[in-house]
Amino acid sequence: MNDKRIKSRNIIGLCICILSIAAVALFGLLYISRAADEISLMQEGYRNLSQVNIYAAGQYGRGFIIGVKDDYIDIITSKHLVLEENNVTVEFGNRGLVNSEVVYYFEDMDAALIRMDRNDTDYYLKGAKAVEVMPKEDYDKIPLLKEVYYAKDIYDTELSVLSGKWYASDEYIYEINANVGIFNGEVNPGMSGEGVFDEKDRLVGMVIAASDTKGALIPGYRIRKEYMSYVLAKEGKEEQ
Repeated sequence: MNDKRIKSRNIIGLCICILSIAAVALFGLLYISRAADEISLMQEGYRNLSQVNIYAAGQYGRGFIIGVKDDYIDIITSKHLVLEENNVTVEFGNRGLVNSEVVYYFEDMDAALIRMDRNDTDYYLKGAKAVEVMPKEDYDKIPLLKEVYYAKDIYDTELSVLSGKWYASDEYIYEINANVGIFNGEVNPGMSGEGVFDEKDRLVGMVIAASDTKGALIPGYRIRKEYMSYVLAKEGKEEQ
């Protein structure tokens, strides 16, 4: 009788151990999956770290992160995309959706600034980083037919990337009354605000217009200069 009781207790103990191990394993898998999401958003490269989708007033476009602080994230997008509605939805590559608003329209270029409260973001946005902007001296020396890169879509952490050939650094476009950079490449509807990068993942510029075979972009260094002027003015400092 005692042997039966001992065996019964052993079986119950074994079942409890198995269930405990299974519970720990399940928790571990969930934790690893969540950690993997964060790690994947912290790997080197721009493609899933600094680019976003923008939705505003029924329109769809792109944007990129230009500033990351403890309490906010700053995103640049095309002004024409958000002129009708300054309340926007920002979608990150892992499908994280955050409602935000436009806080500044650039004066002399087709660009706007979205400031996102980090308290409104989820854990998977911790890896978000600002783009590295190509300096003016390098931008002015981009050789003809040099490859530049931009995302076909940004709905996943593993993105399909398009490439184009550099055509001109400073070409006047009558329709938009501006001097812009030009690259040969496929630019589809909904790519306004798309960041264009070099092989070192430095921001060359932001797409604002396109034909069937060419894209026009505002140089990244010009965007960053006015952005920094805005930030310094808000902080009550003069630009150095």
